[in-house]
Amino acid sequence: MKKLIFIEIIIICLFTIFSSGCSRTDCANTYIIDGVVTESITGNPGVGFDIELEEQVLENGVLNGFFEIAGTTTTDDAGFFSIAFPRKNALAYRLNVSKEGWYDITVDINPEILIPEIPVQIDIESVPIGEFTIHLLNEVPSLFSDKIRFRLLRNYDEFSTCDTEWKVLNGASIDTVFNCVVPGNTWMPYIYIDQSNDDDIEVTDSIFIASFQVTTLEITY
Repeated sequence: MKKLIFIEIIIICLFTIFSSGCSRTDCANTYIIDGVVTESITGNPGVGFDIELEEQVLENGVLNGFFEIAGTTTTDDAGFFSIAFPRKNALAYRLNVSKEGWYDITVDINPEILIPEIPVQIDIESVPIGEFTIHLLNEVPSLFSDKIRFRLLRNYDEFSTCDTEWKVLNGASIDTVFNCVVPGNTWMPYIYIDQSNDDDIEVTDSIFIASFQVTTLEITY
């Protein structure tokens, strides 16, 4: 009687293993990356961001020189995302985060931190884009001896196409526009020196750069 009960237990265990959605071998070959995207300025959840995971793999012992897509998803209302993908002989992974009006972000992932079945948490701060236009205009009457020096006083590194070099304009009838992008909802300090007269006129100020729109700074001299 005990022998029959023991056999029944073995049969039940085998049935449970083979009828489950993920066998031990399959689970051991699955990586999981999840995380939360938040807005850098407000701290609110980053909703609707496209998440793309790429991998660089060895094929037959040869390095594949380009990245291939391993999985994609979109952040939910809480800014959460999760990507499960098959384990491979990969040399590198990278996570691409994008949404219109926001800076693209790429996060490099070391394959050594990935463990089958155990999610790896990667949280990301998103940065909104603000378009910035600088308009320098020489008012009438103007002279060939007129001169202005202008420069921005803050560099946002990889999030900016603006520079902090001096811009020097000489002569009459100056009407020049500079365009660049910087992080939105931030303040940009600047300085200009009007050297058109005997006494220089120096002004230091700042302007608020709004997200998702064009902010124009117009300086007349």
